[in-house]
Amino acid sequence: MAFPHTIPRSPFAFVLHLVAFASISWSFNELWKPSPMSDFMESSYGGHWQYLTILSLAIAWLTFLFSLLYDVLPLSLFARLKTSVAILAVPVEGLVGLLYWTLTVVNPALLNPSLGEGKEPFRIPFWLDVSLHGLPAVFLWLDFLLFSPPFPTRARPALLSSLAAAAYVLWLEHAAARNGRYAYPMLDEWTPVQRSIFYVLQIPVLIGLYKLANGIHRLVRGEPDVRNEAKHVERAERKVGAKKGQ
Repeated sequence: MAFPHTIPRSPFAFVLHLVAFASISWSFNELWKPSPMSDFMESSYGGHWQYLTILSLAIAWLTFLFSLLYDVLPLSLFARLKTSVAILAVPVEGLVGLLYWTLTVVNPALLNPSLGEGKEPFRIPFWLDVSLHGLPAVFLWLDFLLFSPPFPTRARPALLSSLAAAAYVLWLEHAAARNGRYAYPMLDEWTPVQRSIFYVLQIPVLIGLYKLANGIHRLVRGEPDVRNEAKHVERAERKVGAKKGQ
């Protein structure tokens, strides 16, 4: 039997949102602590924000911020904001994890630059590595599959994925032109044609992850009952209004 379409204001959902928000906040704090890695990032144009991992982490942080706000104050505004951000966060974090762990297994030097000529690529501390490249995707996919509605069909994943990929590529290329090198060493080794092919290939991967997430959601939760969900949100908002009027 399929799970109900939503689990409104479940204590389990609240715990997941709180743990995820705390974990991602800890990651941001660790990233900006003085260290050889942080100093290296900040020494170039764009700083930490050149990296897809950190940009996607910020989107995940917003997703769980809006989730917690909805847990505490169940207004439809927070639900819509959370869903709007999650539409991008879920597939992008999936892509980050897929790319990072695959390339790291092949050769860590493809992604991690050395801190000086002749030196080994820097290594991210294990727990920070997991917190950056593993846990956000796990948290987002669990929350989506267990406590969130499916992505709306009108979201146009092909257009959204293309725009997101194009925006990041333009930013990445702009930062590389200013710095004289790419944020990721492997891109320095490739020709413009090879880089372009790599960029374009990420679009169908994002679309595939979006469709995979929605497909698994239907298997786990069944088809959504939109009318009942709308009634739930309306009742929750009336309760909030009534408490404010007391």
